[in-house]
Amino acid sequence: MNDWIAYFDPQNKLQAPQGELRLSYQGLYVYEVGIARFSHDTLFYDDERYLVVFVGLVLNLGELYTLYDVADLRSLISKMLADGNKEPFYKTFRGPFSGLFYDKDSGCWESFSSHSGELCVFYYSAVDQIIMSSDFAILALFLKNNNIKRNFSAIAAQWMLSFGFLGDGSTFLKEVRRLRAGKRLRGTFALSSVSCSEQRYHTYEVPKIDKVDEAVIERLDSLFLQAVRRCFEKDIEYGYSSHLVDMSGGMDSRMTNMAARRLGYSPVTNISYGQSGSEEARLAQRTSAYLGQEMIFKPLDDHEFLFDIDRLTMMNYGTYLYCGITGGERLLSEIDFSRYGLEHTGQLGDIVVGTFAESDHETVAPSRIRLSSLLDLPDTFDVNDEGLASQESYSLYLRGMHGALSSCFVRKHYTYAVSPFLDVDFLEFCSSIPVAAKRHHGVYWRWVERYYPEALQVPTTRKRVPNTIIQKSLSLATRAVGRAERMVHKLGYALSLVPSRVGRTSSMNPYEYWYDTDPRVKVFFDDYYRNNIGLLDTMQETQRQVRLLFDSPRVLDKLMALTVLSARKNFL
Repeated sequence: MNDWIAYFDPQNKLQAPQGELRLSYQGLYVYEVGIARFSHDTLFYDDERYLVVFVGLVLNLGELYTLYDVADLRSLISKMLADGNKEPFYKTFRGPFSGLFYDKDSGCWESFSSHSGELCVFYYSAVDQIIMSSDFAILALFLKNNNIKRNFSAIAAQWMLSFGFLGDGSTFLKEVRRLRAGKRLRGTFALSSVSCSEQRYHTYEVPKIDKVDEAVIERLDSLFLQAVRRCFEKDIEYGYSSHLVDMSGGMDSRMTNMAARRLGYSPVTNISYGQSGSEEARLAQRTSAYLGQEMIFKPLDDHEFLFDIDRLTMMNYGTYLYCGITGGERLLSEIDFSRYGLEHTGQLGDIVVGTFAESDHETVAPSRIRLSSLLDLPDTFDVNDEGLASQESYSLYLRGMHGALSSCFVRKHYTYAVSPFLDVDFLEFCSSIPVAAKRHHGVYWRWVERYYPEALQVPTTRKRVPNTIIQKSLSLATRAVGRAERMVHKLGYALSLVPSRVGRTSSMNPYEYWYDTDPRVKVFFDDYYRNNIGLLDTMQETQRQVRLLFDSPRVLDKLMALTVLSARKNFL
């Protein structure tokens, strides 16, 4: 896949990055790195008035071609700019993308990330310098090769050690920021100075509707089908007749598959991974078999991805736990992408059609999305720097877009990952539905029962809130059995009667089981920690925090500590 890096260097002092010089204008240089797999959606152009860089996908490209009566992306953007729209042209685009736009007449430029931030811009700014790239690793190497000052970010380390992801726009390089979901960086160039500031061009904080009736469910389904169609038509546009679709034991990827089948897209190859025998793995395979679809399943019994720490940290830019994609990267590396176009997922379905909030007016509670509470957050640590108004928005942006979607940085090394749940029109509509209607996935279940009853033919890992006495009794019994099994394992482990504090199939990623039963894991963790903790000798407080988490009995805490060490090792 291709990326870009742009920098302002009017005196031509900087060593050029690797890649192809695509554009240059009065000290601004733009390089393309890699090969554009989706070339119709990639643009580097320069005319008398504008300089435009666009990398990614426009999933509604055909719709816009018809609307503007054009046949290619350059003509489309040129016409949109000529129309003098008050809104930026890319706000109308749907899909993952990033880019740069420069108006030569006004001297103003802007760089932009996609609405959901699954593709974004990283940037370094100084009084007389601006460097931007769609790839953090490329930017970090460019800074290093040009001896530009870089420092390790204690703020980023605090985020990782508390939340498991970076949520405030920081990166592990103190001087580099991440342009988050729905934001643009605007500024001007001059020979001796560069000025810029971040602005939001899109938000999912929208007014709530008054009533959730059947018309709302019908509209939700219509927008979802439109979103699925946009994603799958992109495969066909590029000549891929087979579709690659994630399958899990939950509902979100299942809904992507069900809607695609309803629209007639085939053949479909499902991909899935997990500990063999786990509920997640069993239900994913059952659902794929029910749909009669080919499936590629990668068992994680060998958990080899735990040893890929440096490679995965480089690939996800240290924005999320290094093992956040678990076995997904190894599976993608084994797929023949000459057969397939995009990776179709169900990412963020649970948080878009469902919610992790209690009410529309619930105030922001960062503790609800923390992965570890071992560290006290200082008063100077801003957990809501954008002033998001509600817990619903906070969970969507931070836990969802800034956390979970960081796996897209890894996936884009093979192809772009898309999800119909991230379609702007669909997501905006879902954001307008009151939290009370979305709690316990109420609207979600109504939607499934009304339009996709066949999706319920196979059980799901998403459990419904029981309503009847029988359902409540069964739920209580199931939970009691689960608690008893967990207690037996913990007691048996304490008495050395069983090898692990959890069962082998307790989850699709039973980290505790792997740590307890495979000596290689403990040796690798201990060696990596011992060999790299000294890199933080000049940052005593951050080093103390890493030590505290690594000494925790929770494997998740250890993984957070190791991610910080890997970021320090690889990006400085």
